[in-house]
Amino acid sequence: MSKYQHSSMYCYPDSDVLINHFNLMDDEKLKELEKVYTLFRLSELKINKPANPVDMEAFLAIHQYILQDVYPFAGELRKEMISKGTSSFAHPKFIEPELHKIFAELAAEDYLKDLPRERFIQRLAYFLAELNALHPFREGNGRTVREFARQLAINAGYQLDWEKIPGPAEIINAFVDSFNANNNRLENLLDEIIS
Repeated sequence: MSKYQHSSMYCYPDSDVLINHFNLMDDEKLKELEKVYTLFRLSELKINKPANPVDMEAFLAIHQYILQDVYPFAGELRKEMISKGTSSFAHPKFIEPELHKIFAELAAEDYLKDLPRERFIQRLAYFLAELNALHPFREGNGRTVREFARQLAINAGYQLDWEKIPGPAEIINAFVDSFNANNNRLENLLDEIIS
């Protein structure tokens, strides 16, 4: 069964497998390969100096960098509707204008620099919730949003370590709550991993 509950322009015909640089038609093998390559690229980003500011162009560049080895759509905004479970994400025609609004707001707040820790956590949770609700990419949204948050935190004088979270369910549940207009769990999670 398709993860996104419908056929996709990003998949091979008559398949739920995303078109990829390796022409793999086995979804399990593709996911294994994707994990190896994206972990490698994320580790490279951790040793490089982050973009400053982490603006919209930097956000798109993060996605492109993480998924460049696997998918031809790396760094591109999605052009079709997607959903997971009961959550439908933003219509493609709204993605770019909404991203511009989010990043204009982030710029107006000086990319969260010089904020006290509690306020930084609240505002970071807000921006992460907004980006998650958009789900601007066909694949790799969570990894891109988490790396974006890590780089934004560094530039604001904080360290953010997602690896302190014992399992992905905690992160997923926090983002599900934020999708339903409740950032409490996401703020609590960020409070545990920001120093």
